[in-house]
This record gives sequence, structure tokens and C-alpha cells, in this order.
Amino acid sequence: MSFTSYLQPIRVTVIGASKSPVNRRQKSLERLNKELSRGNYETALSLVKQLNGKYGCLPSFGSAKLLSKKLQYMTRKTNLLELRSLIDSVYRSIESVYVEEDSVKIVKEEETKTSPEEDWFAVVQHESGHFLVGYLLGVLPRHYEIPKLEDLRQNVSNVTGRVEFVGFEFLKQVGAAEQLMKDDAVGQIHLSDTQGNISSKTLNNFSCVILGGMVTEHILFGYSEGFYSDVIKLNSVLRWRGFTEIEKEAHIKWAVSNTVSLLHYHNEARVSLAEAMAKSKPIGECIEAIEFAISKHQI
Repeated sequence: MSFTSYLQPIRVTVIGASKSPVNRRQKSLERLNKELSRGNYETALSLVKQLNGKYGCLPSFGSAKLLSKKLQYMTRKTNLLELRSLIDSVYRSIESVYVEEDSVKIVKEEETKTSPEEDWFAVVQHESGHFLVGYLLGVLPRHYEIPKLEDLRQNVSNVTGRVEFVGFEFLKQVGAAEQLMKDDAVGQIHLSDTQGNISSKTLNNFSCVILGGMVTEHILFGYSEGFYSDVIKLNSVLRWRGFTEIEKEAHIKWAVSNTVSLLHYHNEARVSLAEAMAKSKPIGECIEAIEFAISKHQI
């Protein structure tokens, strides 16, 4: 059965450019790497937006359009019906994480023993899911880390992967609010009392990006290996924004549906990205891997 996603990228054709989009892109991505290495994140984001808009060299950046929340219960009439079992599986994994005040209870269906090589592969795939979803939603990855296989073989503690994005700085506010709650001996402070001001778009993008890793695991393995810190972080953000339990449930289901659809349609781009990340390529080369894979898929 063919699959046509609501989240397909919009192709941009540049007419009369002095340089070909590919050549301009490669040169500009080299500059992007320099700006990111210097910590000039806003300059880097401005450069990417210019390449995306004025020159059309990065047509996939920010090209994904999320489904309206009003349509989240109308998936029977859309192509998401094909992905219903996957969406339900991801949501069950999220439900298996229970957050109770200062303690977190994680329920795992089954404990499985894996090799260091399998663990490393899973981390790479997981982080590529975060990276790709962010990029397609117009959220620029600024830094990423993939653990060394040798560290996993030697059972080095605290070996994890991560991707950081420009525009998610509000997470510092959430962390500060959580610390304030812990320091409140009387227990009168709630996360919602310290809620900051972030746009609905930022919240929606963050929700999909943070679920990108877990969704990728489900696509590849059929289950999540236990990277539940993402779910805990999302839960904290929604509490910080003052969401009720009913609102949280609806929002998360919406985010899962969008993220599943997005990663399902762009699987080839994610595979190419994961290969680049596995080799610790710079952000610019990771972006090139995404754009090349997507342009090849559209031909």
C-alpha cells in the first residue's frame, strides 16, 4: 500500500542562482560548522534560514507541517490508519512511565540482555530520530554526542547520547522550576506556578522532537529499550506549562501521531543521517546527508 504523508517536505526551485544549490549549500554548511563550533548559535540559525528561504538550498529545513490538533481524532480518514498499531505501541511505552512527585517508576515489559555493539547501534538510531525531527520542523541541531563503543564495552558509567537544539533554551527554566520544587520544604510550589512564556509552536515542536528517539526505536525494533528520560522531560515541560492530565494525554497522543508519520515517511533520510552521526560527522555534513537523501527520494 502506498503511503503519502501530510508531512512531506516542500521542494523549492531556485531560478537564476549564480551558484548551484548543492555547491552553495556545501560551502555554506562549512561556514555553519564554524559558527556552531564558536557557539554563535543565532548566527548559525540565521544562516540556515537564509539558505532555506533566499537561496532554497535547504528545502527540507522546516518543511514538515504538523497535523492540526483538531484532526487528531480523525486519523481513520487519513493515511495514519496504516500506522495505527505503531502509534498505539509508542503510546503504550509512554504510559509505562509513571511520574509520582519525587520518584519515577518505570515499568518494562521484558528485560533483555544486549551486547555493547547493539546498545551503541540503538543509541545512534535513537539520537538520529531526535536530530531529523528537529531539522524537518525547523529546529536547528547545534550539537550532538554519540558514546564511544569502547566505553560501552568497558561499562563506563553515564555513557549516553544527546542532541541539543537552538531554541529549546526554555528547558533551563523548567530545570530551575523543578529544583525550586525540590527545595520547597513546605511543598507549596508547583511547576505550573513558575510557568514561563513559550509559544505553542515551540512547545509542539519540542514535543515531537523529544519523542523522535523513542519512535525511531519502535520503528526499528518494535519496542523502546529504555530511554525513558525523554518521556520524563516531556512530562515535566507539560506540567510546567500547567497542563491537566486530560490535556497532557491529548497533547502526547497528537505528538506521537505526528512523529510516527514524519519518521515513517523520511526513513531513508534518517538512515543516512544515522550513518553520518555514527562517524561523528559535523552538523553541516549531517544536514547534507538529510538533504541529499530526501532529494534522491523525490526524484
